[in-house]
Amino acid sequence: MNALRLTNITTMNSTNYVRNTVDLVKQIETRFFELGSRLHRIRDQKLWEADYESFYEFLDAAHINPSMASRLMKIHEVYVLAGKQDVKELAGIGYSNLYESIPLIERDGVEATVVRASTLSRSEIIDEVKENKYGDHVHQPKDDVRFALCSCGKFIRTDA
Repeated sequence: MNALRLTNITTMNSTNYVRNTVDLVKQIETRFFELGSRLHRIRDQKLWEADYESFYEFLDAAHINPSMASRLMKIHEVYVLAGKQDVKELAGIGYSNLYESIPLIERDGVEATVVRASTLSRSEIIDEVKENKYGDHVHQPKDDVRFALCSCGKFIRTDA
């Protein structure tokens, strides 16, 4: 009886732990959107000027990669400010898919792009963006290229 009770408590705790982890991921995604909003405001209103020589100096002091800051601000500009999308709904999608989907907005509009970002994987989005840019085509090798597997496990290019 005690073993069964202990198993139920352990299962319940692990189930809660997993659920709490899922909730944590959602909170982190929401915080990424908040960070994008804050960075946008700090940059545009030059709130960094009191303490830093430049916006990039502020980013460095805050340990924020400029590329990541740019992506988060772009998502905020495109989806929240211009597209009038709800941050809580966007957070369920994830910033990476949303960022990669931005080139599709001109073709599909914001709402349809948000749906695509929520249903496609990141690699599918990247493929669709490439197809949108270059057109539908059959992939063919540009050159005759050969690779061999080195004893260390790395692929190396060999002359054809």
